[in-house]
Amino acid sequence: MNKSKLITGRKYLHTRHTIIDGIQRRAERWIKCEQISDTGAVFSRILEPDITLTNEQIEKELEETWER
Repeated sequence: MNKSKLITGRKYLHTRHTIIDGIQRRAERWIKCEQISDTGAVFSRILEPDITLTNEQIEKELEETWER
């Protein structure tokens, strides 16, 4: 996803690859955009610390928006 399309307050699907028990898996979660900066953006999720993604991670890992 292009960072210029991010909207503060919207939720986005964050997809990344992770290794669990030696097996590569695809992890997905909905995260809410809290703040946009020059180097990336800050996202949040209930009961988790804030998540900071760089511009490169935003382009690779954010797939779509949940428009609510």
